[in-house]
Amino acid sequence: MEMCSREEIMDLCRQAIHQNMCYVVPRVLPQQLCLPPPSPKDELHSTLTKTSTRKFSDLPHDILMDIIAMLEIPDALRAASVCSSWCSVHTKLHNLGKYKRPQTPCFLYTSQSIGENIACLYSLAEKRTYKLTLPEPPISRRYLLGSSDGWLVTADERSEMHILNPITGEQIALPSVITINQVTRIFNHKGVLCKYRYSRHTAEGVTDSPMTLPLDKLRYFFHCKAFVFYDKSVKSYIVVLIHNPCEQLSFARLGYDKWTWLPPHLRFQDCTYKDGLLYAVTSLGEIFAFDLNTTVITAKIIMDRTKEYSRERIYIVQAPWGDLLQVWRPPQGDGRGYDEITGRSALVSNTGRTKLYRVDTLAKELVEISDLGDHVLFMGNNQTYCLCAKEYPLLKANHIYFTDDSECLALRTLWGFRLDIGLLNLRDKSVEEIVSPRLWLKCRAPVLLVPNPRKMNSTCHN
Repeated sequence: MEMCSREEIMDLCRQAIHQNMCYVVPRVLPQQLCLPPPSPKDELHSTLTKTSTRKFSDLPHDILMDIIAMLEIPDALRAASVCSSWCSVHTKLHNLGKYKRPQTPCFLYTSQSIGENIACLYSLAEKRTYKLTLPEPPISRRYLLGSSDGWLVTADERSEMHILNPITGEQIALPSVITINQVTRIFNHKGVLCKYRYSRHTAEGVTDSPMTLPLDKLRYFFHCKAFVFYDKSVKSYIVVLIHNPCEQLSFARLGYDKWTWLPPHLRFQDCTYKDGLLYAVTSLGEIFAFDLNTTVITAKIIMDRTKEYSRERIYIVQAPWGDLLQVWRPPQGDGRGYDEITGRSALVSNTGRTKLYRVDTLAKELVEISDLGDHVLFMGNNQTYCLCAKEYPLLKANHIYFTDDSECLALRTLWGFRLDIGLLNLRDKSVEEIVSPRLWLKCRAPVLLVPNPRKMNSTCHN
């Protein structure tokens, strides 16, 4: 065929992508995409049928690769389903980790009523829900501990942890929970693991008597929040876990067989990672930095405590312009509200009173800031992100997208309480629904996820 211009190829891509609109995305395997039958009256379909399959398959792969690399995940998947040639280009991009476009964050949520191995992905870019088929163990039975860099951290029904990329389906088992200092095994008379002994040991000593818990219950008492960070210095990933008692820190490197405990500090609520250092903030506003690549890991104090008692939930985030930020989110409200599930009064969100601070690391003090300008913040049961809205034109600048990450979240979801999820306008402090009616009624609380179409092995070599 004659050589097409880049503009002509872009036009063909748009036609093909729109023709392959889909609502169900099982991982990233194009051959498994569930596509609706085309309508004979569809103008795009009429245009597309006039274009031969060979015309698509003969398009230059180097230009196709550049174009597909700039698409949002749903459009890239649709492009891959056009023909075998485009699928091979998509697969090559996927394997080499050459996607260029920053992916717009999504909400991921699960429910057994949807399907045990199905997760729903609500796209903030398209305002549309996709369904993903994920590997065993069933995602609907797992406890979602957090998300970072496109990876979920989950705890299964034996309270064992995995990291999972819901876009690629890649999954890696983490070291056993029994390698964490406070957890030991209990066997029955047949030698079968049946329970865990959960010690209340902290860096300051034993705070209470130990608990004996069924395998599936440990995760609700012990696991708090988890993060996946890429360590460029050793070209590998680390997973950081905030866990009880008293919200301590442990970390594990992928490929290692145990967790490493980070005493002696307590009450951690959020973490971020930059230039080889793990930064962790406590409920009293303290910030500690850990160099995880040293033989003896010590904590360097970046910020002393800024308050004497714990009330707000506190987040830490590295802003694109270089500042380290703290975000203070007040607790739930006074119960004057309406719950869509029970039809009764419900807790009112106080997220509208969220405060932002710049961390002055030289003076070791917090400087309150009023807004984010042309940036947007994501906080909740995920790594806290601050993104430039100019790179994500479908997001609202100077807003905070937030999800519920209260300490009793599992029970709140089980009992049907209204979850604290929404969109905060930092200019006037108003709060609105992200989508109405809520998609996650009678579902577990959603997690904010930045889709990552790259395989871990390709990322590690970039």
